[in-house]
Amino acid sequence: MHTYINVAQVLYDFSEREKKRVTTTLTSSQDLSSFDVSLQCGEQYNGEQIYWERNGESISETGNHITVTIDGLRGGKLHMSQSKRRSSELHTITVEFPKGGVLIPSTDKEFISCTARNYNGQFHCSWKWHQERIQRAVVYFKAIRNSSLINCTLDSDLSGLTCIDKDYCPYSEESRSINLTLLVRNLYRLEEHQKTFLIQDIVKPDKVNITKIQDNVFEWHRPETWSLPGSFFPLSYEVKVVPNNHSCDYIGSRVEVSKTNESHYEVKFKKAYTFCVRAQDLLTKKVWGDWSYHHQ
Repeated sequence: MHTYINVAQVLYDFSEREKKRVTTTLTSSQDLSSFDVSLQCGEQYNGEQIYWERNGESISETGNHITVTIDGLRGGKLHMSQSKRRSSELHTITVEFPKGGVLIPSTDKEFISCTARNYNGQFHCSWKWHQERIQRAVVYFKAIRNSSLINCTLDSDLSGLTCIDKDYCPYSEESRSINLTLLVRNLYRLEEHQKTFLIQDIVKPDKVNITKIQDNVFEWHRPETWSLPGSFFPLSYEVKVVPNNHSCDYIGSRVEVSKTNESHYEVKFKKAYTFCVRAQDLLTKKVWGDWSYHHQ
């Protein structure tokens, strides 16, 4: 019989001196070199003399229930038997590494996602932790543009950063990219993730406010958080009419879709429907905002 136990992690090798300094501080303040794992052959063997081997060598611990120390990356196999002969082997336990990294990629295969609500220089970056890696830590993060450090604050849930580039000018051409470096740890595994972007490429307008002004006629207003003046920061809109009780992402039959720069629309739908609108930067045409909707 064979059992697998997920207990160890992979050690990441830092290359930059500054990151090595962070790693040294962590390992000196908290001993991550080993940890104990409790093992049991089975309740049916309680009270019996059980002998154990680790990677083919006998160990001093005996009995149905023992505690072994896992040293760093040293996993391996532990055999248990009712005598010191391998022919009487009862069970084999393999200590293996968890599959997958500390972070998981999003649908676009990026580990870090960044968005900005407008052009005021503030942006937010987020990531998703692997659900099996519970002991998580963000050990290092830095955002820079043109050698200038950007002020960032770690979110309380350790799943994002809120940053503000105080030197950013929304009225001039953005020629220098922002470079973000993130280091995350789970026990013995440390990962480095990087992302490079321009604010103009990650701007995602907030939801618009929809008002019904007549039967089948709607109007909306730009998000209150959007940059002004509107003539310098124009928005375009996608209007979508879907059958009632369907989400705005519905792509089946009887769907009415239109792109417009106006802020009003008359629905031609004859049956009950849901009216949806979302905004996008007219000039960059990069990221669509989330849908706003009105049930008719």
